[in-house]
Amino acid sequence: MFQLTPPAKGQTQWTETVLYSFTGGNDGGDPQAGVIFGANGALYGTTLFGGTSGTSGTVFQLTPPATGQTQWTETVLHSFGATGDGSHPFAGLIFGENGALYGTTGGGRDWGQRHGVPAGAARNGADAMDRDRAH
Repeated sequence: MFQLTPPAKGQTQWTETVLYSFTGGNDGGDPQAGVIFGANGALYGTTLFGGTSGTSGTVFQLTPPATGQTQWTETVLHSFGATGDGSHPFAGLIFGENGALYGTTGGGRDWGQRHGVPAGAARNGADAMDRDRAH
């Protein structure tokens, strides 16, 4: 994850800051979709691979650093694949009016699924999902 800061007045160079580097392990790996900002200032997104199942992907939250700090904190909100709840979320997320995050998976039961994850919920497994099966 990175941030590009526009150049200062009279300058032309944008400045890149790495916010977080995924390991490909439990924290996820290969984020392919864009991220969205939550009302709390956190970034939310998906990874195609990684997670506690090893290869099925995650939904994550990146929390900005506390005052005086520089490191963003990654929290996995959901790891896919361990409970037959889909896999490989390669599309982006949206927030619903109820505060849940909604997205899709490219694999899993019934050729993919759409899901809702309560925003800010650091939970794994089927209980974290308010899911409607896509048929």
